[in-house]
Amino acid sequence: MLGPPLGRALFAPPASTTIWPPFFTSHIAAPEPTEHARYVLALLGPPAACGGMLVLAGRRVRGQLATALAVLSQVVLLALVAAGVTAQEQHVYGPRYTDRRGFSAVIALLTPATIAVAVTLALLAALALRRRELVVRTRRALRETPAKRAGAIAIAAGFVLLWLLSAFNTDATIERANQSVADNIAFWSDEAFAILNGHAPLVDFHAQYGQLWAYLAAGGMKLAGTSLAAYVTIMLAGTAGALTAIFATFRRLAGGAPAALALFLPFVATSFFMEVGPLANRYGPANLFSLFPIRYAGPFALLWLVVRRVQRRSARSAAPLLALAGVVTVNNVEFGLPALAATVLALVAAAPDRSPRALARLALDALAGLAAAVAAVCALTLAGAGSLPHLGMLLTFPRIYGAEGFGMLPMPALGLHLALYVTFAAALIVAVVRIVSAEPDAALTGALAWTGTFGLGTGAYFAGRSHPHVLVDLFSIEALALVLLLLVVVRAILSRPTRRPQLAELLVLAGMGVAVCSLAQTPAPWSQLQRLERTQPRGERLAHIATQVVAKLTHRGEPVALLLLLGHRIAYALGLDDVTPYANMESMMTRDQWRETIDALRRAGGRRVIAPRFLLFPERIEYLAAAGFQPEREARDLGIVEFVAR
Repeated sequence: MLGPPLGRALFAPPASTTIWPPFFTSHIAAPEPTEHARYVLALLGPPAACGGMLVLAGRRVRGQLATALAVLSQVVLLALVAAGVTAQEQHVYGPRYTDRRGFSAVIALLTPATIAVAVTLALLAALALRRRELVVRTRRALRETPAKRAGAIAIAAGFVLLWLLSAFNTDATIERANQSVADNIAFWSDEAFAILNGHAPLVDFHAQYGQLWAYLAAGGMKLAGTSLAAYVTIMLAGTAGALTAIFATFRRLAGGAPAALALFLPFVATSFFMEVGPLANRYGPANLFSLFPIRYAGPFALLWLVVRRVQRRSARSAAPLLALAGVVTVNNVEFGLPALAATVLALVAAAPDRSPRALARLALDALAGLAAAVAAVCALTLAGAGSLPHLGMLLTFPRIYGAEGFGMLPMPALGLHLALYVTFAAALIVAVVRIVSAEPDAALTGALAWTGTFGLGTGAYFAGRSHPHVLVDLFSIEALALVLLLLVVVRAILSRPTRRPQLAELLVLAGMGVAVCSLAQTPAPWSQLQRLERTQPRGERLAHIATQVVAKLTHRGEPVALLLLLGHRIAYALGLDDVTPYANMESMMTRDQWRETIDALRRAGGRRVIAPRFLLFPERIEYLAAAGFQPEREARDLGIVEFVAR
């Protein structure tokens, strides 16, 4: 009921938009103000529950009434999750979600066999927790020793390496990789090549995914070479660092490396769950660099630092930690802002002193940290481009996608996203329960608060583009929340004389059972070695052929607008000055972006625009003509068209 009026008040699209009209007629652009408002209202639910608990803390309710309400709430929770899972299996997505005909959104994680195995594992775990001798032996086996620690770390590293191998590609293999990988790699890599070409994010280049990761990648390629293998290796090293932070977090929270390993393996497999197959040549978060490491690495490092700080009971200023949170926010606003909020709330939740004075001190640390982050970014762009950053450029793509509705897809009423929502809500609410109950493990309390806040915040990523693949992109934070809730559940069951689990606790055990089932997708090393052996001769590679075509149309040092996939990489190879302030033409959805590109070309003294034919619908050709650019030559075999200013 509140969604439509609140949407009109807060999220109404701008009165005039410069998104190209064909995107509206094909429904690729479709603003969703009502859905945005409803998601904001949904986000109010968990904080409202937390606030209610804080207000009512200490008040007693009759035993029978409390028991009945608790049982009823758990039955409703189970029904909601079951409805979401069932609906996900049955929902059919229409043509707006794909260029094919409608397709079913059944995610392999939820097949009947998987659910049956997960429920069985949950029941077996519940029975095992009731056997005291088995619990004692398990604790003894999981107790950390130097040898067990080394073995657990070695197994974890080998397991991560298997998954990273499935994401490794070279110039000789990329065009035979999964089509989704080959199509997307240009968007991420050209953010780094734009820097190598002398441009700078937040100055004269709009990075779509990572404003600062592009600098790391470009710096690494400056040292290691500019091959695709070098770029991929740098990105996979960042992913390995993010997973190392998670393993270190689990080790601190679970009490040792062996226990951390048991939690880490299903976490990794679920985080990298396949979006498009086959298994031997897959596409998923492991090779979706816009997620790992660009979006996830910084937040996961923040979580580890929060847990480490709390366990060490550090009395030092939190400003350096919050400065890093500010840098993470600048890198990618969509995941960075939730990570910043999660870090602040986790520090509050885990603080031994939450007096007004202590909270004021934390607020000052936050302000100092954010100021330091902005100063660091200013220093970076001054050194690299001789200019202060234009922080408004952080909102270029959030505005186009969020406010103006490009690429938006309607969210189904029921689906697996409801299970993710209640998991994130549970993590946040359990954290508050632990605060009210004065639970001694402050690090776990802080981690729960961090995970619940980050999960609810990043849920906006799916609320905008409600595609099942985007839902898989959130599986990593879902798995993290399940791991933390599992620690709470196991300790709670073991603390009861009967050791009998509650319904909601069985649901958490079943959720971890589903995560364990994702281990079945672990890449086989021989399949990946075989994949990497299927190379393509250099002369047959489309990227090489496109480079040769552009070389014939241009001369070294010439300012040019290359709107092609890998345009900035081609320009770097040929010594061209590609003035395009975006990765490629597919990132230029509006007239304003085209005007910005043409203006940059004119300022540089260039006369040539080179674009892919298949994206040149009539309105774009007319725009170029009105700007004085006429088609000159076309490489029909590649669909590359040259426009020259008259």
